[in-house]
This record gives sequence, structure tokens and C-alpha cells, in this order.
Amino acid sequence: MAGGEDRLSALPDELILLIVSRLDTRTALSTAVLARRWARIPRELPELDFRVSDVLPPEYDRTVTLRQRNMPRDTTLVRILDGLMARCEMDTMMTFANGVTSFLEAADGSQDRRLKTLRLEFFQRHDDDGVCADRMINAAVGAWGVEDLEVVVRPASGEDDQTPAYSLPHDCLSRSRLRSLTLGMYCTLPELHSYGTQLTRLVLRDMPASTPVDIYERVFKDFTQLQVLHLTSCRCAHHTLVVDAPSSQIRELVVEECSFLAIELRDLPMLVRLACCLTDTASIVFGSLPCLVDTNLTFSLEGDDLVTEHCEDDFDSFLGMSPTMTNLVIRLTRPRRWIKPSCSERQLPDLKRLLVTDLPSNWDISWPFGLLMTAPLLEVLHIHVPHSETEPEYHWRCMSLSKSRSNLRHYRLKELVIIGFTQRHIWLLKHVVSVCTSLRRIVLLKDGHVHYNGLWAWQMVEKQTCPWTHDEKMAVRRMIKKFELRPLVELIMG
Repeated sequence: MAGGEDRLSALPDELILLIVSRLDTRTALSTAVLARRWARIPRELPELDFRVSDVLPPEYDRTVTLRQRNMPRDTTLVRILDGLMARCEMDTMMTFANGVTSFLEAADGSQDRRLKTLRLEFFQRHDDDGVCADRMINAAVGAWGVEDLEVVVRPASGEDDQTPAYSLPHDCLSRSRLRSLTLGMYCTLPELHSYGTQLTRLVLRDMPASTPVDIYERVFKDFTQLQVLHLTSCRCAHHTLVVDAPSSQIRELVVEECSFLAIELRDLPMLVRLACCLTDTASIVFGSLPCLVDTNLTFSLEGDDLVTEHCEDDFDSFLGMSPTMTNLVIRLTRPRRWIKPSCSERQLPDLKRLLVTDLPSNWDISWPFGLLMTAPLLEVLHIHVPHSETEPEYHWRCMSLSKSRSNLRHYRLKELVIIGFTQRHIWLLKHVVSVCTSLRRIVLLKDGHVHYNGLWAWQMVEKQTCPWTHDEKMAVRRMIKKFELRPLVELIMG
């Protein structure tokens, strides 16, 4: 507004809708009172977010922080804080429910509304707290044609995991166009085997420990058209997740920070992309995965009792390998070495890009060389060792590489990048240079990090903190010159 001129209203309808759709839902809905022309905007928004966290007062977060600090000490203060939090949650839920109800009443009778995405987040201290959510979901799924639904139930304070589980309205999905469903925290997975034929994406987050493991296993079998499945922070300790679904159409599977004892992928015939971040899982076993191309495996085991069974197992026995993998990311963040260095006996005939990252500095890095020799088409090998100011204790010697390798040859590797390179890695560099006939580019960085583009693509990024000395550079160049089978095009030492 300048000189009495309303420049915003002078914009075309399409541009105004684009601007308003970038706002949060509460602000976007409030624009309807600006002018009569704007009254229809709420009906045209493609996405709606109704989150109880957006209406919680600032003092609620301060109370939660104080409660967490005093939990093990002052029980009287804890009870007072729990009471304050509970009152705040009840008042906020009343405001939240009134807002949702008002929105539904204003939208009642709107036949031209179309909605693509609906996200709901609320507290459920009692079963009737989900009534407003039921009404919203029924309207969105039944009348507005929503395709992407996300429902998250936040745990109420002082409930000690006694928060009643929320279930989606009965039969609401049987008449829907739903393609993507996300359920978080205290939500129960509905019986979808009879009407989940159109669902192609399912995300389960923070599912309670009381969820039986067979519920997760049935997802692979009952969702006949499911193509993407993400399991995040799903608690199911002391149970092995067994996936045996020969009719599954799942192409992307992500398992992140779930507490399965072990994971057995026996049969997923259409799986193309797999990512597993294993914090409390002792092992993952690959069975029949004939289409697997992209794999990301992160191992960050915390308890020694979980890994003692595999401490002396070969790397290929621990993981199991799919022969169709093209891109493989392995993150190994546990300080204690629990994989015996050896050359894998299994072949990886299609592997072209390999990243081994977050490798503890006191680990033996011999087995990446073993993977190199079992992947005849490998073109890119990237290794990342976090920077350390001091040379770590290093007691393991690469037994598999101690013998003569003069008869070995690798004909496809073109690029080798090592971040965290130190003098003790010279022997690895020597072996790679002496067996790879097509090696054209070597990058040796003393410090840096891996920048991820999603789960299966990455870039190696240099950090200019530890420059090479002239003598160090000359020593490396002389060694490469001595053992190289073909002159390098490019040698970078950062």
C-alpha cells in the first residue's frame, strides 16, 4: 500500500494464490477477511496444516524444559510442572478444536473445494480429543479428495505412555483417493488390507513399543500397490523383522532408528532403493532383492552385547550382499571394530559407486579394498575418515593385503577420494594405485565432510584446515609415480 493504492489486490488471482500458499495455514486463512475478493482463497489452498504446536503459548516450551531438568530431583516441583503442562494442553486443545470446527462450518457446503495435502497434529489426553480430527479427516478424505494425509498425535504430559491410541475414522479410507499416508506417535495402523489398494506411500513414525512386529510384516503383504515405505523410530525391541513378500510392489524402503533386533529381507522382488540406519539392530540379511540398485547402510550400534555375535564375521556374512547394487553408501560410526577385515567372497558385479564414510579413525580400512576387488565395474571409490588431531591407537594389520598382490588387476576404477588421509593410509593408496589400470583421478584431503543429496547421492567436500607440507606432497607423488600402472590425469592434495 503506497499513496492509497492497493498494489497487492491488483495482482492476478494466480499470483495471489501462489503468495498465500507459501504462508502457514493460520495466516493464510486469516487473509480471507482482507477483502471480499480474498474470501475464496481458503477454498483454493492446495495444502492445510492444523498443528497444535502452532497455537501452544511460549511458556509451554519453557515449562517443558524446566520439567526435563528437574525430572530426577524434585518430585514436588515435577508434579506442579506436570499440572501446568496438562492445563496448558487442555486449554490449547480446546482452542485447536474450536478453530477446526469453525473452519469446517465455514467450509460446509463448499462443493468446489479440492485439497491435495492435509496435516494434523494434536494432543489426545482422552478418546474424545480426536473428534475434531475425525471430522476434518472425513471431510478431507471423503469430500475434498485429499491425496496426502499426515496425522501425528503428541504425547500428553504426565501420561507415562498411557496416552490413548488414535485410530483413523472407520471406513474413511475405503472411499478415498488417498495416495500417501503418514502416521506418527500414538496412531494405530488401520486394517488396510481390504481397501488399501490405491495407497502408494506409507510413513510410520514413532510407533509405540506395544505395536506387534507382525503388524509391520503385514504392511509388506497387505498393501498391494505400496511403492514407498518409511519406518522411522518404530519401537519393537527383541523381535526380528522378517520381510517375505513375493507380491510386493515396494520400490523404496527406509528403516531409520528402529529397534528391531534384526532385519531379514527375504523377498522384495521390486525393491530398487534401500536405506537402513541401524542403531539397535544387530544385523541385516539380504535375501532375494533382484532389482536393488541404490543402498544406504548406516551402522551405529550402542550396546556391545548386540554385536558380539558378529565381531569376527566376515563383512559379506554380516551384511549379505545383493549382486544388483549399483550405488552403495556405508556409514560405520561405532568406535569399536566389529567387522573382521577380509576380502568378500561374494561378487558385486554391477556396483559402480561406493562410499565408506564416518569410519572411526582407529578402524582398519582394509576391507574397502576387498570390496573394490569384488566389484569389477566399480568406477568411483570414496572413503571418509573423520579428522583427528592426534594419531589414534591402531592395533590391526590388514592380513588380507599383506600377501603379494602383483597378480591382481582392476580395470574400471577411475576415481579415488580419501578424506581424513594420513601417513598410515599410504599402504592402501599404494595397493589401489598398483592394481587399478584405469585410475585417472586421486583426491587426498586431510579434512572434510560428505554432503548428502538425499539418501543415495553425495559429494565429497574439502575443509581447508590442514594443508599438506611440501615434503608430504613430494613423498606421495614419488610413491604414486613408482607404483602407478598408467599416468594419472589429476592428483589433488588438499
